[in-house]
Amino acid sequence: MKLVTVTNISILNDLREYHDIRLVYPLKSFCVGYDVEFDIEQIDDFVLVNRILDDSDLDKLEDVLKLSHINGIVFDDLGIIDIVKDLNITKILLLDHLATNTVSINYYLDYVDSVVVSNDLTEEEIREIVNNSKKPLVVNVFGLKTLMYSRRKLLTNYQTFHNLDSENNITASIDDKKFRIVENEYGTKFYANNYYNATSLLDLDNVLYFWYDPIFLDNEKIKSVVLNNNLDGINVDPLFLDKATVYKVGDLDA
Repeated sequence: MKLVTVTNISILNDLREYHDIRLVYPLKSFCVGYDVEFDIEQIDDFVLVNRILDDSDLDKLEDVLKLSHINGIVFDDLGIIDIVKDLNITKILLLDHLATNTVSINYYLDYVDSVVVSNDLTEEEIREIVNNSKKPLVVNVFGLKTLMYSRRKLLTNYQTFHNLDSENNITASIDDKKFRIVENEYGTKFYANNYYNATSLLDLDNVLYFWYDPIFLDNEKIKSVVLNNNLDGINVDPLFLDKATVYKVGDLDA
């Protein structure tokens, strides 16, 4: 089964007709890093909540979810575990840079239905984690890799300080490294410029969903990627799949 983030409203009808696709919608006021978000009344499948929440935000989210007709939730704030524990929906924990080993993932699986495996890992490490998980996991196979997330409005602060025109979605670079920066009122997210390509993992078992996050792509490319795993014309990168990120302190090559 595929889990596909809805990043383009006009693609909805094309994807809904496939029985092996579940849709996850970025929830308005509870997400960062997306230029398309949805009110809870528009969501009929999974909802995505990917920003850190304070107590008042958690109270608001609890009220919003009570009015929903969702099938599941993908979330990264641990406080959400408590407010969804009695809801009859699928609960998927998105820990991004933290879900990096079998022990911690199996611990969290006592409280949720599944965990998204971090894409900071090599292919060998991901395969080992999935094979040793006590419940089926969610595996990233396509999307922009999150480099960092801040609750601060970093673009606005920078542009204000340097008297620049205000933009909330830009491509920037340091030396020859390009990355994408997206900001809204709840914070700023930095993405790698090239799309993460882990379609080599599609043969894995013990997987609840293979997650496709086709942010910023047009309809034709979304359909090409999601339906056919065709990445032609898209700048892709295996990132850490073939390059471990474990170094000794002081290693100048790190």
